[in-house]
Amino acid sequence: MKNIEQYLSKKFSTPIHCEEKNDALFLYGKVDSWDKVVSIGKEATKFGFRGVVNKIECEGVRIAGPKVPSVRDQSLHGTRVDVLIIGAGVVGCAIARELSRWKLNILVVDKESDVACHQSSHNAGMMHPPIAPHPKSKKAYYNRKGLDLIEQLSRELDFPYKKNGLAMLFPSVAYALLLPFIKFREHKNQVRETQFMSASKLLRIEPHLKRHFAWAYVVWEAGVVDPFQMTLAFAENAVQNGARFSFNTFVESFVIEDERIGAVVTNRGTILPRLVVNAAGVWADHVAALANDEFFTIHPRKGEMAIIDKKKSHLCRMTISKISLRNIGSVTKGGGLIPTVHGNLLLGPTAIEVPQREDYSTSLEALEELFKKHAAIEGLSKNDVINYFAGTRAATYEEDFIVEPSKRIKNLVHAAGIQSPGLTSAPAIAIDVASMCIEKLKTEMKIVPNERFCPVRRKEPDFKKLSLQEKQKIIEKNPAYGIVICRCETVTKGEVLQALNGEIPPTTLDGIKWRTRCGMGRCQGGFCTPFLVEILQQFTDPLSITKKGPGSELFVTRTRPGGIEHDL
Repeated sequence: MKNIEQYLSKKFSTPIHCEEKNDALFLYGKVDSWDKVVSIGKEATKFGFRGVVNKIECEGVRIAGPKVPSVRDQSLHGTRVDVLIIGAGVVGCAIARELSRWKLNILVVDKESDVACHQSSHNAGMMHPPIAPHPKSKKAYYNRKGLDLIEQLSRELDFPYKKNGLAMLFPSVAYALLLPFIKFREHKNQVRETQFMSASKLLRIEPHLKRHFAWAYVVWEAGVVDPFQMTLAFAENAVQNGARFSFNTFVESFVIEDERIGAVVTNRGTILPRLVVNAAGVWADHVAALANDEFFTIHPRKGEMAIIDKKKSHLCRMTISKISLRNIGSVTKGGGLIPTVHGNLLLGPTAIEVPQREDYSTSLEALEELFKKHAAIEGLSKNDVINYFAGTRAATYEEDFIVEPSKRIKNLVHAAGIQSPGLTSAPAIAIDVASMCIEKLKTEMKIVPNERFCPVRRKEPDFKKLSLQEKQKIIEKNPAYGIVICRCETVTKGEVLQALNGEIPPTTLDGIKWRTRCGMGRCQGGFCTPFLVEILQQFTDPLSITKKGPGSELFVTRTRPGGIEHDL
């Protein structure tokens, strides 16, 4: 251990103290920049420990803890469940759906007010081909398995998916030296439907591309989904098959007895689970530490993205990624220009190491970088940007997924460190985690298949895509479908009410937006928000309406009795 301390201290010119616990390398010290904190953590992975737990402090940086819901009650106190899943992102929801194939009492808790409030909605929605992950990694394994499942899942669960292909652009003929590496990676990771193209051939397919490249590597099996709709589909199908969800529920501590989690203390009471699944995203290491099973650290990597108006959708059909020498060996895939399933284009994401896990701030500098790096087509300008957003990836220092039962706690399973290509990998991860859970539960209860399990989830058809005759029939049955709330995206009052009465109804404006696209268009809710508020006050007190949960309230007081009135 002293040799490791001496090596790290000398390399980074600062005293570093090391300890071995839980088969992991714990790092202690104090440095003058966050980049140095991350660099030391990455360097420490070279010593062959199970994981790296980075406790090094950064001068002038106070790392914030999880944002905790304000609600406190006893609504869950004494609740007994077979499986408690912590985290309602795409991985947690997919696990819930897989476990609902058996007769189990399943509860999913999340500290936010909805599913997919963090990584699972703050991403580009790409279905990545497994070209980027290291061949021996869990990322590569689950990426391949997950991509193979997506098409069938999109049909079963009725979420939008499009197989649009990925073109990786190489700037010069000299990059042909990379061909042996690409072919090797393609073979090892079982990448399919690939093609090398000259610039002239690709330009016939994508005529608006800037002519700043010599050749391209195309992977036709790449695609895109709506990441929120995919997560919601897993969650709603899990509910249809017997699972339950509790939002605004924060895990405060565990009661550990005989190397088992006997109880889970939350802000809504104490839950008594047979088994716990840690799918807590950027806070998964926090949950592991609460269970005395700390062996990895999440270091958040922020990515900013720009959303382009639909009027530019004709400029690009494939996902376009420009390759440079800086991408080679990088822990990120470099981002790109990405068409969405709804017709917008996305630029990004960036990749910046940040200390705060829920840092969703955006900057002009990042927007400039997005256009400089990813605007690979003619006819695109900053005037076409209708919004921009950020997300943080849950990266471990090993840069790989953690999908395994705990080695210290008998009834805990980890699905942690799930960053890109986590969205693509989620269905495959869920299958393996569910299998691990069943093996553990078999030792203490009889596992019986859920004879009522139905893999199919159906939602109402997209109203704006129906024929005039079909729309007329629906409006005659329900006149609310004849009232347009969102002009940009042509969303009707009927669709909003349908969402508000769904299996997992929204409780915020963002929740309605993600389910219906009301507020997703050019005006970004400028016209439709008052009408949404008028509808929402039929379900709740207007003073409790928020954009995305506590702290984002729309109103602070009433100016007159009776609330808001419109002729809707």
